[in-house]
Amino acid sequence: MDDRLGVMITFAVIAGFATLVAFTLGYVAHYDIGLSRLEIRSTSLIASGAIAMLLAIELFSQYWHKPK
Repeated sequence: MDDRLGVMITFAVIAGFATLVAFTLGYVAHYDIGLSRLEIRSTSLIASGAIAMLLAIELFSQYWHKPK
């Protein structure tokens, strides 16, 4: 039970940090680089989907092993 709690806390911290980084990158891309919000939105959806897929693969491969 403690192992699952540790995984959930780790996942929550990673998700929170990823959200903070995404907001920071969006701000820099819009105000400093000059990209439109539509360009940022479409690119961020693709990137967030890829990151979520990679995190899910890592999480499931680490804790769901094939039976012997």
